Amino acid sequence: MQGVMGVYSKKHAATKSLYVMYGVQHRGQESSGVSAASDNSLRTWKGKGLVSGVFNEQYRSFIHPNDYVIVGCANGENTDNGIPPLECKTNERYAFSLVMDGYIPKDRGINEDAISGSLLRFLSQGNDFEAALAETMKKHRNSYYCLVVAVWDKKEKKSFMVVARDERGVRPLYLAKNAESVYVVSESPPIDVLENMGETFNERRDVIPGTILIADEDGLREIKVLEPKRAHCAFEWVYFGRPDSVIEGKTVHSVRKRLGHALVETHDLKKEYEGEDIVVIPVPDSGRSVSTGVAEGLGIRADEGVIKNAYMGRTYLIDDPEFRKIASDLKHNIIKDTVDGKKVIITDDSIVRGTVSESVAQNLIKEGAKEVEFLVSYAPIYYPCFADPPDKPLAAQPFKGKSLDEIGDLVAGGLPSINKCRYNSEENVLNAVGLPKDDICTYCVSGRNPFEN
Repeated sequence: MQGVMGVYSKKHAATKSLYVMYGVQHRGQESSGVSAASDNSLRTWKGKGLVSGVFNEQYRSFIHPNDYVIVGCANGENTDNGIPPLECKTNERYAFSLVMDGYIPKDRGINEDAISGSLLRFLSQGNDFEAALAETMKKHRNSYYCLVVAVWDKKEKKSFMVVARDERGVRPLYLAKNAESVYVVSESPPIDVLENMGETFNERRDVIPGTILIADEDGLREIKVLEPKRAHCAFEWVYFGRPDSVIEGKTVHSVRKRLGHALVETHDLKKEYEGEDIVVIPVPDSGRSVSTGVAEGLGIRADEGVIKNAYMGRTYLIDDPEFRKIASDLKHNIIKDTVDGKKVIITDDSIVRGTVSESVAQNLIKEGAKEVEFLVSYAPIYYPCFADPPDKPLAAQPFKGKSLDEIGDLVAGGLPSINKCRYNSEENVLNAVGLPKDDICTYCVSGRNPFEN
């Protein structure tokens, strides 16, 4: 997963792109980069680290007043091609640079090279860029991607931005435009920020799956290539997305609150906790909205008890269990006054392998918690995602077929510091998101493969 963005603007494209880049930083912290296209060049600036570190004072020398197109990303995964964006200048007519959030099944994880290779082959056959990208989309129908490309057309002496989203729309992609600029970005909050800064838009919406967008001096064109077969990843609302994001019309914060309400109702927690000295706290950040929903359902107030070091990145991406435990200890600190002497009800988005959850629970007990119970907003995970290695151990996987309470008890039984664990059902997740069941991918829970439909 990574955050991608693109800006087409005749004025201040480079500055506008940085405003947007900060808004997708949460989707990746390993590297940052942009490519700029003007009417006579294509250039790239990138490096390891956060946006604030990579785009330093020296970046001023990179900016050109005639840069109309900027594409960029905040990268959360290592790629075979190094740090994106990926430049391709071998075609006689076009030089282009692309960023992608997605998955090509021939290789695990992000693989821009497969897309760029297809583009180059179709371009070499005499296709223009629009036709070459359409053929590439048809070739990679077993993949998912949000693709943003800066193109310099050497023949026409002009630059333009090209955007593509796969027919299933697994990852989010958001569009905003006005008379001067066109923006595409992984999530909607950067557009909110631009509006708060005074920019106005005459159109804001999700990019339709299966389409190509082309932004150039003539405006914005939209080309339907494939019929949408929507399979939006449920985990975008549960974990990946910012709470203030609106994805396919559904606000992430509101979805997570509904997941909290569903936990209380499904497990009759109001009756279970009646008369007990409990405190409801989240594992930040994705557990925070859930804790609000749980507390509302119980008729009490949530509190803060676990503080996250925002600079540690995502611990679930770490494969080594021992290092993941160390990373979790460095990432999370406990507020003793909140938990001391109380039964702690802690909310989190998921328990994937259990290492981080156990680490947090251990630290809560060290700071005086009498008991620790985990309320998990997502359903039990039985299958690794398409982009994950198939041998990754999953905490709930051995207990598939049992009831939610049985699974929770068995998972907690393997995590010594956790007294009880309670999950949502897949149905609860789908209801909380509020889109048609067939439009949501819950493969990791259900085993329903959207690429087989």
